[in-house]
Amino acid sequence: MVAEARAAGVPVTRVWAGDRLAWPGIEARVWWPARVIRAGSVPNNASVVLTVDVDGLRLLLLGDVEREAAAELLRALRTEPALLADGFDVVKVAHHGSANRDDELYAATHAPLALVSVGADNDYGHPAPSTVTALRGDGFQVLRTDQSGDIAVLGDHGGLRYVTSR
Repeated sequence: MVAEARAAGVPVTRVWAGDRLAWPGIEARVWWPARVIRAGSVPNNASVVLTVDVDGLRLLLLGDVEREAAAELLRALRTEPALLADGFDVVKVAHHGSANRDDELYAATHAPLALVSVGADNDYGHPAPSTVTALRGDGFQVLRTDQSGDIAVLGDHGGLRYVTSR
C-alpha cells in the first residue's frame, strides 16, 4: 500500500497519539496508537484512531481497534471531558463491526450515527449481530456499507444528514 501511494504521489507519514493534522476546513487529532498492545490482534490494536472536525461535523474514526486498545482509547478520551460531553455526530465503527469491541467506548460517544464499513458476504461474518444490536441499544442509527453502499455524511454538529448510493 505504501509503495502504491508513493507511486501515485500521495505522501505517507506515520502518526502517533497526540499528533494533529489540518487541511482547510478539517482538523484531526490522532488518539491512537499511543503504545504497542500485545494482546488481541497486534496490527488491529495498532490501528490509527482519529477525532475529526469537518466544518463543525464531529467524527470519531476507530480504525480496526479491538477491545484492548478501545479501553485504552476511552481512558485517553476521558482526559478531555469536554470532548465526550459535547459528543460526536458520527462514529466509524471499529474493525468492520467485529464482536471484539468495548461497549463502554461506544456509549461514551453520544453519537446518533454509527457507520460500519464492511464488504458484503465477507468471510468473517462482519458486522457481528451482537455489535449491531448493542449499537442500536445505545441509540445509534446504524448504517452499513454492505447494505447502503457509499455513505456521505453532511451537515454540522447537531444538524446531521446523510445520503447513500443505494
